[in-house]
Amino acid sequence: MPQFKLDGLILKIPRKCMNSNIREAIDRGWYEQNESRALKRHLKPDDRVLDLGGGAGFVALQAARVVGAENVTVVEASPDMFKAIGDNAVKNELGALQVIQGAVVPDSFSDETITFEVFPGFWASSISEDGGKRRKASKLVTVPALKFRDLQKRSRPTVISMDIEGAERGLASCKWWPETRIVIMEVHPEQFGLHALRQLIMDMFSNGFGWMPWGTRGSVLVFERLDEAPS
Repeated sequence: MPQFKLDGLILKIPRKCMNSNIREAIDRGWYEQNESRALKRHLKPDDRVLDLGGGAGFVALQAARVVGAENVTVVEASPDMFKAIGDNAVKNELGALQVIQGAVVPDSFSDETITFEVFPGFWASSISEDGGKRRKASKLVTVPALKFRDLQKRSRPTVISMDIEGAERGLASCKWWPETRIVIMEVHPEQFGLHALRQLIMDMFSNGFGWMPWGTRGSVLVFERLDEAPS
């Protein structure tokens, strides 16, 4: 299994989940660089962090070094990467990290499971949006569907980070945990279009958040709580 060192953290990634783009991003220090910068800019030692779409666990492990592993919950749908996060937490002596396997869904989602499409390059994996049809080089797996409100209630986050390949669109209009003060969100308008991105931002504003320029870079947007959460 390939092993890397990035920002002082050891990351082991299953070979079947790697591709050349991921390897290059790690080797050049680009891997989740914008999320990492935003996290370092805003995270405080007394925060509780919910990381959605954990990948190899890099962002969650960075947070754990600041707030303590017991105060970080990370969600990952891919069975292979879910295991990798747990292994990486132990490897970095952050074994108290709380790792949950499943895909986050809006509160209105009614099924207990959902179809998740896994690609060899793990960072492209996402909830299947094509009627359960498998694309080239991918495989379909059934994973637990985790309602956003339940994850928030369980982790009581003050900071939420997410890179969930387009699923962020469905979460923006949900009810957000009232103590959440910072949201670090990678957006994917190439999947859902600029009109939907505009609606996502409007939904975040309606939920009491404002755009935070410090930490926002490229497709990673940072929102800060400005108003009380709507009742």
